[in-house]
Amino acid sequence: MSKKTFILHDETVNTYGFRMLTSGANLEEFKKNPVMLLNHDDWKMPIGRWENIRIEGTQILADAVFDEADPRAVEVQQKVDTDFIRMASIGAWSEETSDAYDLMLPGQNRPTVTKWTVREASIVTIGANHNALALYDNKGNLINMGSFLKPEATATMEFTEVQEKIFNQNDMGKLTQVLNLSDTASEADIVGKVNELISNNDRLEKENKTLTAAIDAQKAEQKKKEQEQAVALVDAAVKDGRIDAKGKDTYLSLFDRDFASAKAALEAVPVRQSVTAQIISDGARVDMGDWKSKSWDELDRAGKLTQLKDNHPDIYAEKFEQRFGTKPNM
Repeated sequence: MSKKTFILHDETVNTYGFRMLTSGANLEEFKKNPVMLLNHDDWKMPIGRWENIRIEGTQILADAVFDEADPRAVEVQQKVDTDFIRMASIGAWSEETSDAYDLMLPGQNRPTVTKWTVREASIVTIGANHNALALYDNKGNLINMGSFLKPEATATMEFTEVQEKIFNQNDMGKLTQVLNLSDTASEADIVGKVNELISNNDRLEKENKTLTAAIDAQKAEQKKKEQEQAVALVDAAVKDGRIDAKGKDTYLSLFDRDFASAKAALEAVPVRQSVTAQIISDGARVDMGDWKSKSWDELDRAGKLTQLKDNHPDIYAEKFEQRFGTKPNM
């Protein structure tokens, strides 16, 4: 059997303006019955199965195994092997979505699907994006996203497509209920209500863009203030000896990633005392007699070698020669 690896899904924005987080994908049901369909035609027999279903980074990948005893599957396999078909597509149930601004990517104008279950995966001729996508409702019916998720819809759009979708249904009572109209509402009433909803949606989208721009400006201003404060804090730390000049760029990078954590870490670094201050503060604990009686290693562990060198270089030289067998280069 021939196998070929396909990318079934990634987190890019599709042509309908939304995207699906790989972290929210449930693959368990799919792994129990990993059928390979053609163009999501679940009313026809599968043309193969998927193996080695796995997540790599933000991508879901799988190996296609075609049913070589099925002439229809062999035909599709030949198209894949000769590079005439390159695309695969996941069919999924959407379970939870989010309008959170921090999840939005450039070009995204609809919610992010944060939790979803994989239903099937198909070989497809043309998909919604680089990794084609099909969505199903909770009854297993394929959703016609092209009719209901048109990103270019405006208040003056032609209503023909909407009419074809809603007036071919025989459940007008449910439709008027959804639109908050009376059961006796005419077709013109329904068209007017839908256009009103579209107009309101356009207005909300414009308001959202205005608010988004204001938030972005506020974030930029806050970032600028934090960068200025970070430089001041790091310069102060270099000046008082908490860090050396070599560590300046490292701390500035930490501030850029997480200002609050970097500030806390820098504040936790103690100010370096001068040698004179250390001698004064340590004088009560270690007097000259104690220093003379201790070995080099004992003084090293106690952190007294620098003080000894600065204040009693003769004793320091003696201890150094005892430890290393040669006089220090002072």
